[in-house]
Amino acid sequence: MTNYAPVIIPTLNRHVHFKRCVESLSACVHSDKTDLFIFLDYPLKDIHKEGYEIIKASLPHIKGFKTINIIEREKNFGVVDNFFESLKYVFKRYDRLIFTEDDNVFAPTFLDFVNKGLDIYKDRNDIFAVSGYNNPFPIPDWYKHEAYLRLGFVAWGVGLWREKWEKVDWLLDSYNEMLSNPRNYKTIKKHYQRYLPQLLKIKNTGVFTADGFLFLYLLHNKMYSIYPAKSRVRNTGHDGTGEHCSNDNTTYMNQPVYEKLEELYFPLNLQPDKKLMKYVLKQIQLPLMEKIKLMIPSIIRVTLKKYLKK
Repeated sequence: MTNYAPVIIPTLNRHVHFKRCVESLSACVHSDKTDLFIFLDYPLKDIHKEGYEIIKASLPHIKGFKTINIIEREKNFGVVDNFFESLKYVFKRYDRLIFTEDDNVFAPTFLDFVNKGLDIYKDRNDIFAVSGYNNPFPIPDWYKHEAYLRLGFVAWGVGLWREKWEKVDWLLDSYNEMLSNPRNYKTIKKHYQRYLPQLLKIKNTGVFTADGFLFLYLLHNKMYSIYPAKSRVRNTGHDGTGEHCSNDNTTYMNQPVYEKLEELYFPLNLQPDKKLMKYVLKQIQLPLMEKIKLMIPSIIRVTLKKYLKK
């Protein structure tokens, strides 16, 4: 393999997370062949300045990569704009990239896994991204492949192709059209209720979160992401510092990652495994009480409608 994707890390002030992220990335196989791009946002609040200055001071000391490219924002971009502008900047120079938030820690095989996936599946129109992360539940032993196809998108270490990324229409009108599509909405209500609050928040506020938007985009276009059967990423942002994370730190901080160095095999014709998908959907289903909470607004609307008719 000779085509190694550059890695993007947007950051601001979480210096402890950032240090762990970069150090684990530099310890990955192929880091010495990888161009690293760090997009340092400018502080919006005084509370961000200390961490920002610590990160800024650490940047000249980063080692272990083919090149290290630092882009310092002169004004605050915010999480969303720093994300989109960083991808735009790098996609002008490369046909693929690996994106990660700054609160991820990587297994040594992370870059190998994502780069091989980007090479092997670049011509598959039904595959949108290659994730290095998998949720903290075990994939059954009867599933024998290194990776599997799944409807979903997660930015915790993900490989993207420029051609496929640039086909996404990030307009709110397009989003609302996809969300109101009867097939899409029925599938979400039946199998993916966990996404529903995020999807409705995008509709109501017009503020995009990439994971939610791209989940809907993949659903609408019958596309998938590659997920590893064993996660190569551990997320440490569920400690109250993550922008869209809970405070459930133990589940994610203690998630095991697959560190064994061995030859990876990805079948070119990998297809969705119905039995595995049934298992995965069961793992990500909301608990009963959470489902009931989501149903309450609908129940109220139906009840009021019946009452007003009387």
